[in-house]
Amino acid sequence: MKVAEACCGMNSQDLLESYSSFWARVNGFRDSDLTSELRPKGGLVRTWTVRSTMHTIPSKDYWVYVFGGPGRRFQPWFDRTAKKRGIPDRDFRVRFLYQPFLDHIKGRSVTSTEVKQFMIERLTRHGLRSRMKLQRGWSSQPTHGPSWTGMSEMSYLGLLVNAGREGSESLWMSSADYVAVPRRLPDPEECTVKLVRNYIEHYGPVTRADIVYWSFLRKDQVDVALDALKKDLVTETFHSSEEYFSFGEDSGEAVEPPRVTILPEFDSLMMGYKDKSRFLSEDRVKNVFGSFAAVNRTILLDGFVAATWKRKKNRTGMIVNVSPLRLLRARERRSIEEEFANHAEYQGTKISVEFRK
Repeated sequence: MKVAEACCGMNSQDLLESYSSFWARVNGFRDSDLTSELRPKGGLVRTWTVRSTMHTIPSKDYWVYVFGGPGRRFQPWFDRTAKKRGIPDRDFRVRFLYQPFLDHIKGRSVTSTEVKQFMIERLTRHGLRSRMKLQRGWSSQPTHGPSWTGMSEMSYLGLLVNAGREGSESLWMSSADYVAVPRRLPDPEECTVKLVRNYIEHYGPVTRADIVYWSFLRKDQVDVALDALKKDLVTETFHSSEEYFSFGEDSGEAVEPPRVTILPEFDSLMMGYKDKSRFLSEDRVKNVFGSFAAVNRTILLDGFVAATWKRKKNRTGMIVNVSPLRLLRARERRSIEEEFANHAEYQGTKISVEFRK
């Protein structure tokens, strides 16, 4: 929970990949350490929030990240898309689709398939178009499915959370059954201020552009939050034209980064700043941030990205292909191999490491 809080939520768009993000930061981490907290009334919850992606966040901060995040930015998009598909306004969606669904699943989790089937039945009951041709992700092949599921809108409204997996399917549960619900729901504007405060506390000094990039809030929302925090903020330029914001705390002696750090795809460090120069050479950004929004797996040496890596399963375990971003000394290669040996022990498999020239 402390790690999720320090990272302002762990990016977990790919849940299984995100386990390795925790392993990289917690000595002796085991998957059960995470799954034991990712449960109803547990210490962690997984939902859509900052950057419009799934994050694993402390349950106590759930409302800050959901109400204070970019959800309001997406509401016009939900409304426009619903209108194009013949679905009435948000009031109708909440009263006649979402609330009946939440009543239907009270006290239990359901699969994505069950959510879709329920919505098809409700839309049909109200004489609305229930199925349509859909374009999914980057695929050029359209599929047919429900014209509206509401899963993402319900998540941004604070009504629904991810509840793990059942086989290959995601599970969903009412937020009222998963996290503590206050008697009076917090004000979204106040939640945004708290969200920006959390980010600056853990990632600062940061620029306004960093805050917008990490949160996916609108610039005007960030400006309002910064204005609300201005009495506590320390503003510096560091010989730059941009302003850097922090709270000026004396954090004491700087903590040395681990010699080698192995990070998965879309790790929260990679997504934490617009300016990547803190941990990545400017001329190597495209090696990590690829086309179609890809964010490659990375290897940090003393806190700086030195290589990317890919994995491929074989009969005996896994082959890891390491692509150096600079010349690696022999001892650095040995250190990387040793850390992958530790990673193999965590994964319970055998890993062989190959360095590309």
